[in-house]
Amino acid sequence: MKRMVLYSVVIFIITGLSVFGASKVFPEEKILARVGETAITQDDLNILVKRYETARKQNLSLDEKKALLNILVNTALISTEAEREKLDQKPEFKAELRMLKNDLLAREYVVTKIDPLVAFKDEEIDEIMRKNPNLVPKETRTLREILVKTEKEAHEIYQELKKGADFSKMAMEKSVAETRSKGGLKGAFTQGQLHPSLEAAAFRLKVGEFSQPIKTGEGFTILYLVDRKAKSPEEIKTVEKKVREKVIQLEKKKKIELLVQQKVEELKQKTKVETYSDPL
Repeated sequence: MKRMVLYSVVIFIITGLSVFGASKVFPEEKILARVGETAITQDDLNILVKRYETARKQNLSLDEKKALLNILVNTALISTEAEREKLDQKPEFKAELRMLKNDLLAREYVVTKIDPLVAFKDEEIDEIMRKNPNLVPKETRTLREILVKTEKEAHEIYQELKKGADFSKMAMEKSVAETRSKGGLKGAFTQGQLHPSLEAAAFRLKVGEFSQPIKTGEGFTILYLVDRKAKSPEEIKTVEKKVREKVIQLEKKKKIELLVQQKVEELKQKTKVETYSDPL
């Protein structure tokens, strides 16, 4: 609970102490608290709850909502005192408030005017998935590694391995990687998780094979394929669903950014814009 409250305070301060306003309340609004002349409504709490639930990606309990209401009360107390001290008249505060207003209005425009314009056909997403098969890995590969600093060392170890030396033992004796204590066991990987220089070699290997030395930023690596395991149809289906959702989010973001830029260019044609860079 303490962590939740502290996090909420940070979120509340960052968003400009702007969840509630003055004491103006519409008749249909439910008042949850009064702090002097300031009314805190259900809508005020809902805004803060939504922000927190979005950040935490789960619903809040009743106790947590009560804690957020208490934060609104405490913030109203401080805000009222700040107004009494005329801190809201400071030029820097007015400037920040103006920036916050512009930011909120711009976001609201995107949400209400641009976001509804963005839609996708299943065929579009299907095509993206088809062109990027590695987005949904069909198998995992378990690897061991030997990492050394010089090409000469790597070549000598490679020759020893070709003669039948035990890979795990060589890793424990020669490798400078953190995995040396585990016989070079690097772990299980799917395509897209390894550095490209290593992935190409790792996914060419057959079980029990080792690669030639591969130059990396840390030195020279030799990989050994311990095992490969195909994912079940159920696992693939689950991963595919999650990846598809992520692809839609990313594509939507790109389309929104494009539409926003187009709107900006359109507005520039109708609005006189002047910038003065010299004072910078």
